[in-house]
Parts: sequence; structure tokens; C-alpha cells
Amino acid sequence: MLPNLIVPVLNRYDLLQRMLDSIDFPVRDMLIIDNGGELDTVAFPKPVLNSHVLSMPSNLGVAGSWNLGIKLFPHDSVWTFASNDCWFEPGALERLSQARRDEITLSEVFPFWQAFAIGDEALRRLGLFDEAIYPAYGEDVDMMRRASHHDVPIRKVPIPVNHDNSSTIHSDQRLMELNHRTHGSNRRYYDDKVAREDFGPGGWSLERRRANAWDASPVE
Repeated sequence: MLPNLIVPVLNRYDLLQRMLDSIDFPVRDMLIIDNGGELDTVAFPKPVLNSHVLSMPSNLGVAGSWNLGIKLFPHDSVWTFASNDCWFEPGALERLSQARRDEITLSEVFPFWQAFAIGDEALRRLGLFDEAIYPAYGEDVDMMRRASHHDVPIRKVPIPVNHDNSSTIHSDQRLMELNHRTHGSNRRYYDDKVAREDFGPGGWSLERRRANAWDASPVE
């Protein structure tokens, strides 16, 4: 049994349901973090024992969503994650359930972070994902660099999973344009960490959150 399965979603809720329908292995607690705040109804499959849907008033971003999932299940030894636009072949989640506490476990199929796990022993050495990389793209590269520095194993396993790559931004011209801007901002932030030899978890920044926003501010 998977102790948890954490899935952030911003849009393309139809793909989220497709992913849910592909779950064929017991999941104790499934958490959907709805960063778009527009999820209407969702049907959880029988293998999911406990389901949780959090409707966010604004977009937490990828790193923030992953971190929130970890914080909400603090006594688990492993945390597992999936992209809302992936779907699992039979047996995929059973293989993911074999993730170890001292490592990061990735799918060997690109994009490697479409389905992954991180153990508590690895997290203790690495810290959380860097929420200054906002809202998406780069948080995985940063964590892999930190894992290499701290000698935390990264293991790729043959998890049979499929993925509609970048469906979040490709489904919306506005998001594509916003991502073009924030991708550059995040790259500069990451390059600065490398130059400073910073192997820490960084952290949430009000300035970067506002500057890299994909959502409009309600403040006049």
C-alpha cells in the first residue's frame, strides 16, 4: 500500500480524472491540491482509502504543493507524488511503493518526476523543495543538484507511466507566455544558487511570489 499520493493540479481537470481512473493499487491517503480552485467534482477509485481535496485561494506552485503534502503527512516514512496529467499502467504504483527511505525514487521514463517518491531519511538530509522557484519548472533540477552534493541516492525504476508533457501550460496561451517569463526568472535564481555554492532548500519569498505570479492580484 502507498501511504500517500500527493497530486497538485492547476487546470486540465479532465486529465486528473484520467489519472485517478488508472490507480490500481491501494493508497491510504490521497491528497489533491487544487491550485486553480475550480475543481468541481472528482471520482476517486476504490483503491483510494481516504481522499482529501484542498481548494487553494491562489496557486501554491509546484514546490509549495509538494512541501504541503509532506507537511500534512509528517509521520509517514515515504511521500509519493504524481502529475495530474500522467496515467499509470497496471503495476506502476506497486513498483513505486517499493521506494526506500534514504533515497529519491524517480520514474525511468522521461519526464522523470512525473511519478516519484522521497523518503524521510533523504528529506532529513536535503530539506524541503525550494519554494523560491515559483510557480514551476526548476524545483526538480535544484533538488537533484542538492541530492548529488549530499550523497543522497537518486534511483530510477521502471515505473510504467504515461504523461502528456507540459499540458498545464500548453492548454492555455496566456500560461505559455507567463511561463516564458518566469522560466527565465527561475533559471537566474538557480544559476545564482550554483554560483554561491548554495546547496540548501532556499525558501518562500514574497518578492518572488509576486514577481512570478501567474494569477492576478485582487488588490487594486
